[in-house]
Amino acid sequence: MRKISAWITKTLAKMKQNNRESKLHNKILKLKAWKNLKIGQKFAVAFSITTILFAISSVIIFFQLSMVQNEMKNVQQDGDNAIIITEMATTFQELGSEVRLYIQSNDIKHLNGFELKKTEFDEQIKQVEAAMETESMKKMYSSIVNNKEILVALFNESVVPAVKEQQMIESRKFATQSDELISLNLSLLNELRDSLKTQSSNSVSNATSSIGATIFVLIASIVIATIIGISIMLFISRQLTKQFTNLIDVSENIAKGNLNVDEIEASGKDEVSVLSRAINEMRNSLQSMIQEITAVSTQVTEKSEILTVSSNEVKAASQQVSSTMQELSTGAEEQANTANLLTELMENFTNRIQIANSNGQHINQSSVQVLEMTQKGNLFMNESTEQMNKINEIMKTSVEKVNGLDTQTKQISTLVKVIKDIADQTNLLALNAAIEAARAGDHGRGFAVVADEVRKLAVQVADSVSDITDIVGSIQQESKSVADSLQLGYKEVEIGTQKIDITGQTFSDINVDVTKMVDNIKGISEHLLEVTNNTVEINSSIENIASVSEESAAGIEQTSASVQQTNSAMENISEHAEVLSELAVQLNTMILKFKL
Repeated sequence: MRKISAWITKTLAKMKQNNRESKLHNKILKLKAWKNLKIGQKFAVAFSITTILFAISSVIIFFQLSMVQNEMKNVQQDGDNAIIITEMATTFQELGSEVRLYIQSNDIKHLNGFELKKTEFDEQIKQVEAAMETESMKKMYSSIVNNKEILVALFNESVVPAVKEQQMIESRKFATQSDELISLNLSLLNELRDSLKTQSSNSVSNATSSIGATIFVLIASIVIATIIGISIMLFISRQLTKQFTNLIDVSENIAKGNLNVDEIEASGKDEVSVLSRAINEMRNSLQSMIQEITAVSTQVTEKSEILTVSSNEVKAASQQVSSTMQELSTGAEEQANTANLLTELMENFTNRIQIANSNGQHINQSSVQVLEMTQKGNLFMNESTEQMNKINEIMKTSVEKVNGLDTQTKQISTLVKVIKDIADQTNLLALNAAIEAARAGDHGRGFAVVADEVRKLAVQVADSVSDITDIVGSIQQESKSVADSLQLGYKEVEIGTQKIDITGQTFSDINVDVTKMVDNIKGISEHLLEVTNNTVEINSSIENIASVSEESAAGIEQTSASVQQTNSAMENISEHAEVLSELAVQLNTMILKFKL
């Protein structure tokens, strides 16, 4: 017991020193294995340590209580043996009385009474034989048995024949010898009873020490287990709260369009680190995607301006061709000159249309790449949402486990009830012993003192049980406080999950808008290709006009129709250029929502 007490005292001192210097947190943070554990595994480690400490304390208390129970049984057995020895002394005195009465009256009933008392004494002496543990007690027991045998032999072999032969002098002589044997045996019985009282007192002292040690071990183990469990739970909870707060801040900034945020530190392999790395990759992908979209939008704006200028030039040229057609009626030479001029303008227009078509295809390819990046960012956001839901489930499981720990703490009350039952039983035994001591008269007076001490010990144990009950109640309140803290952390995780869902919805909207933009750019590219084909036909028509200048009248009519078709195509080109410009403005407006 002293070793156990010393170990507990040393452990408490070490824990206080660690708390003062804050070394416990620093050591845990330096362990890579701890960082790589899942959140559920971290809480499982804390729960396992607390459970093991409670189990160890329960085993120690069980053995202590078993020792107390054995000591109480020894006290009860010693008390019973002391009562039997007192009864033996009374029986042996009555055995001597039968000898004297037989000598005086020569009545056969005293002879039978002697035999009955002898049988009763033999039964009593057999009952206390097992209680003779020390050498001195065994010697006294052996002397008592021998003296009884001598008394029986003296009565049967000497007293009975002398009384039958009416030898009174010899009978009185034998009576004197029997008195000496009875006096000697009574003295030995008193000494044996005192030895049992001393042994009983030692058992009471041992029981007192065992109960005190049990109470100390119980209180110390509960305090140690509670401090360690609460410390580990609070450490894990604070660490997770800090990490989730950082994740929520970054997610809110991304949801608002602010991509100019620092990367989240993620060095472990737990769920929070995995989620942090996913958000970092998502931020990087968004930055790259927005930068490329910005470049593409700038090119679209520039090319749409070029296309607008080109369409206006072509439109002006078409008007000039129309005017020229009206003047062709005045002469073939002027018609030929005008046709040559128109050929040169159409060649320039064709080149510009081809450039615009090439740029439109490049824009189309870039928009497809932007669409792929948007879809990839949307996929990362969905994975982040799923990971946040898993963390939500883990926090919910941790709350349930802490509630289970509160239930196990309540089971300590059962051990306190066992100690109280033992105290009540001890008090009842002390009361029974006092009653038996009162029956024994003067011979039981010493044992009555022992019984009173045992009763006082039971009262002290009952008081200690009341104190332990108060301590257990306090521990249950602390356990409930830890459960409330974890519940608060669980609510914070739910808020983070909602923020991630909002961010995912934002990405889905971006994906839809980019898809629409890609479709519009593709339509513009197709119209540019159609315009290119039309310009080829225009060139062919103008060449025919130049080659058949002699047939001016018919050529004028054909050229007029071609010019009208060209005007219609230029109007389409101008309209598509305006649409493209508007799309570029809308795209720039969407990009301005993000801060790179």
